[in-house]
Amino acid sequence: MPSSTPVPSPTSAPTATPTIVWPGVEPTAIRIPSIALDAPIAPIGWSIVESSGVQQAIWDVPNTRVAGWHNTSARIGVQGNTVLNGHNATKGEVFRDLYKVEVGALIIIDTEDGDTYAYRVGEKYILREAGQPLEVRIENARYIQPTEDERLTLVTCHPYGSLANRLLIIAYPA
Repeated sequence: MPSSTPVPSPTSAPTATPTIVWPGVEPTAIRIPSIALDAPIAPIGWSIVESSGVQQAIWDVPNTRVAGWHNTSARIGVQGNTVLNGHNATKGEVFRDLYKVEVGALIIIDTEDGDTYAYRVGEKYILREAGQPLEVRIENARYIQPTEDERLTLVTCHPYGSLANRLLIIAYPA
């Protein structure tokens, strides 16, 4: 006689246990000791602009000494790319000295819940933007796209007073 496995009745079927996913926290301040930077962070969005008949989405940049958190990028403390931008030569110059930050430097992020997160710079890039075809600018934008690891990406123009290049600092949890 074949053995049989009892079939659970509908009332005894297992129920799914919901998995709680921590969404992370909003960044509120940035500190980079190596360049004596201590500044607030504010969430920012983007705007559509038209140039030479081509519409493009451009991230807003705060008009004061504030780093802008791309509000569609990752929050702090979770998988993904947390992107911050800021001016280097106008409107508060929050990232004026960002070019001085070296690989290995410490970046500290304060968050809305009062916690502090530490990151170490792992990569630094200067990418040509001015006069580049759209394909190159799209390729450059890969650094601000979502990632599968946890990282912090800082973006500004370079050199001081110029829009010719983008300076990117990429840091990872310390």
